[in-house]
Amino acid sequence: MSYEREDLGAHDNASVSDSDIITRIMWFLKVAQCRKNTILSVVCLFIFIGAGYYSLATRRYESTAKLLIIEQKQDHISAVGDSDSSGNTMATHRELVRSSVVLQSAIQSLAPEHRIDLLGVAPQKWVETIADRLEAKTTRKTNFIEVRYQSKSPETATAVVNATIQSYLQFIEKTHKGTAGDVIKTLTVEREKLRISLSAKQAELQQFRQKVGHITVSTDDSMVEPIVQRALHLNESLLVAQEKRLELQASLASVEKAINQGEDISQYLVVIEAAVGQQMLLATLGIGPQDMQLVGDQQKELLHLQMEIRSLEPYYGPNHPRMGELKGRIEEMEKYLDNYQANVGKRFNSMNSEELGPIVQRMLLQSIDQAWQKEKQLLASYQEAQAAASTHSGDLLRLRMLDREVARLESLHDVFFDKIATVDILKTQAPIRATVVQEPLPNPKPISPQLRFVVLFSLVGGLIFGNLIVYIQDILDDRFTSPESMSAQLGAPILAVVRELSPIEGEGLSGVHVHAIPTSAETEAFRTLRTALVLSGEETDRILISSSEPSDGKTTISANLAVAFAQANNKTLVIDADLRKPGMSTLLDLKGQQGVADILASEDPPEKSAPSKIVSTEVAGLDILPVGLRRPNPSELLGRKNFAELLAWADSQYDQVLVDCPPVLAVSDAQIVGQLVDGAVLVVRPEKNHRRVVMRAVESFRATGCNMLGIVANGISENAGSYGYGYGYGYGYGYGHTDDEANEQEKADAEDNQYDGPVGTAKAIPESTDITLPSSADDIEVPALPTPSTEPRDIQSHRAA
Repeated sequence: MSYEREDLGAHDNASVSDSDIITRIMWFLKVAQCRKNTILSVVCLFIFIGAGYYSLATRRYESTAKLLIIEQKQDHISAVGDSDSSGNTMATHRELVRSSVVLQSAIQSLAPEHRIDLLGVAPQKWVETIADRLEAKTTRKTNFIEVRYQSKSPETATAVVNATIQSYLQFIEKTHKGTAGDVIKTLTVEREKLRISLSAKQAELQQFRQKVGHITVSTDDSMVEPIVQRALHLNESLLVAQEKRLELQASLASVEKAINQGEDISQYLVVIEAAVGQQMLLATLGIGPQDMQLVGDQQKELLHLQMEIRSLEPYYGPNHPRMGELKGRIEEMEKYLDNYQANVGKRFNSMNSEELGPIVQRMLLQSIDQAWQKEKQLLASYQEAQAAASTHSGDLLRLRMLDREVARLESLHDVFFDKIATVDILKTQAPIRATVVQEPLPNPKPISPQLRFVVLFSLVGGLIFGNLIVYIQDILDDRFTSPESMSAQLGAPILAVVRELSPIEGEGLSGVHVHAIPTSAETEAFRTLRTALVLSGEETDRILISSSEPSDGKTTISANLAVAFAQANNKTLVIDADLRKPGMSTLLDLKGQQGVADILASEDPPEKSAPSKIVSTEVAGLDILPVGLRRPNPSELLGRKNFAELLAWADSQYDQVLVDCPPVLAVSDAQIVGQLVDGAVLVVRPEKNHRRVVMRAVESFRATGCNMLGIVANGISENAGSYGYGYGYGYGYGYGHTDDEANEQEKADAEDNQYDGPVGTAKAIPESTDITLPSSADDIEVPALPTPSTEPRDIQSHRAA
C-alpha cells in the first residue's frame, strides 16, 4: 500500500494496515540509524541539562500521615472494616483537610522554626502557600485520607502535617457538638409549639363529634356513614320497585292485547309467573301450597328410593325381598305423581281463555296496585333520608378534615420527639470518627529531585527530542534514504539496485557493461532486473524505460537490460522513442539513419516499412530501431495510430521489446507510449532526484493508465549507506533546436548516457566473452522485492490497435 509523507501535503484516507505501520517503523528506524550522531548529541545535551538541574535544584522533603474516616450511623456499630461511607463524605472531608479554616488554625499552632516555608511571604498568603504544598487524597474503595506536605526541611514537613491533622480533628469535634446543641434547642421549641396545636385540635374534634352525633370512629375512607348508607339503600329499593312496576304494566298490556285479539292466554303464563310469582299463580288456578309441598315430598322420597335401590343392586339380586319392596314403593310413588300431574293438567285444560283471561288480568292489576303503593312509600322514605344525608355530608367532611389534621399533628409530634432523642444520643457520638492510623515522621531522603527520575527524563527526553529533530531533518531533506523507503513512498517495487558504473573504453555495445564485462559485479544487477521482470507475474513483453529527469541513466539501463535479455536467448528489439534527444541512437552511432520517426511519418504500414530500418548488432538476438531523422512534431508522431501498429508488429516478431523514452516530466512522450505498452520501468538516481519530482513522475504514469512495473535505483555509490546524498538538483532538460545542433547534441548525449569515452558503431565481440547463464531462475540471486503495484492498464486494446 502506498502512502505519502505529510510534507507533500497529501493525506491517505484509507485505513493503514499492520504491514504499512511496520514498514513506516522500519523506515524511521533506518533514518534514525543514519542520523544516530544527531540523536546521541541531543541525548548528551539533555543529560548535561539534567545533571545541572540535579546539582542546582532545591531539595524538598515530604512527610505523610494517614487518617481513617468512619461514618457513624444510628443503631449501627461501626468497625474498621466498614467501607460503606459514601464518596461524597470522603470527598468532603478531603477538601476539609485543606480548607482555609483548618489551615489557619494549623499555622497559628506552628512553632517559629517550622515556618521556614512562609519566610518572605505576606501573612494574607500563608494559607494559600501551605495549601499549594499540602496534598490530601483518598484511596479508591477505602476510607483512608492520605495527607502529604513538601518542605525544604523534613522536620518542618512533619510539623505542618501534624498541625493540620490536629486542627482538622478539633474542627470536627467542635462543629459536631455545637451543631448538636443548637439542633436540640430548636427541636424542643418546635415540639412544644406543636404539642399546643395538637391539644387544641383534639379538643375541637371531640366537641364537633358530639355535636353531629358521629357514630363511627374509624378514619377509613371506605366506610360509609349510617345516614348516608340508609339513603343509598332506599334509593336502590326505589329503583327495584319502579322496575317491577314497569314489568307488571308491560305484562298487563300484553295480556289485554291477547284477550282483545282472542289469542291463547296460556302462552303468557310463563311471563305472568315471573311477574306475579309462582305461588300466586298456582293459588289462582286452584293449586294450594299444601299440594305443592306434598308433591315435592313425594319427589324427594322417590329420589331417595331410587338411590337406595341402586346402592343395593351390587349386593342383592332382583328377587331379594328388600329389592322387591323398594321396587313396589317406587312404582306406587311414580303412579301417584303421574295421576297428580294428569289431574292438574285436566284442571288447567278445563279452563278456557275466557275464564283464564280475566283471572290473569285481575292478578296483574292487583300486583300493579301493590307495586304503586310500595313505590310511593319508598319514594317518601328516600326523600326524607336524602335530605338528612345532605345535611349530614358537610358535617362529615369537616369531621374528616379534623381527623386528618389531628393525625398529621400527632405524626409530626412523634417525629420531633424521635429527632430530639436521636440527636441527644448522637451528641456524645460524632457522625464522623477520624482516627490517625499513620503518624507523620521526618523523611531524610528528598523526594525532589530524584536521581533516577532525572536520568530517566534526560534519556527519554533526549531520545524523543532527538528523533523529532531527525524527523524534521528528514522532511527538510527531500531525498530518498533507502530503496525500502523509495518503494514504500512510490508504491512500486524496487526491481534492481545498480551501482555507480565506471566508464569503460569502447564504442557502441563495447561500452555496455553487460556485453563488455559480463562477469563483473556491476553487471549482475541487470540480470537481477531481467529476472525480476520475468518473474513479476505480469505481461512484460513490451516495456517502456524512462526517468523523471535527464541524466538519470535510462539509456544505460535500457542498453544493458537489452543485452541481458538477448543473452538469455530472447529475441530483443530496442526502440529509440526519444525523438528529441535520442540517447540510444547516439550510443550506437545510429544518428542520421532512418528509424522510428520515418516509420511514423510514412504512409506505408509499419509491417512494410519497419523491417528495412531495423539494425542488427553483434549481440545475437539483439536488434535496434533507431530514432530516425529529426521531426518537428515528436508528440504528434507518437500519438498516431502507426506507433501502436509498430509496437504490435514488433511484439509479433520479437520475444522482448524495450522502448527508450524521454523523461516523463520533461515532455508528454513517455505518457503517450505508456498507454501502448505492458508496463513502465522508472530509472531513479536517489542521490540526485528529489522525492517530489520522482513521485510526480510515478503519478504521471498512473494518471494515464500506464502500469508501473517497478523502479530501478541507479547510480548507488559506495557510501550510499549514509543518510542523505550530496548531489545537487539539476532539472534543465533543454529539448530544443539550436543553430549549433551537433555540439549541443553531443553534450546532452554525454550527460544522458553517462559515458565519457567515444561512441561509435558496434563491433564484433570476442568468442572468449561468451556468457553462460544459470540453468534456472533459482540459481539467480534476486533480492526480496515488495509486491508489485497493480495499476490499471489496457494492454489488449494496445495490441488490437
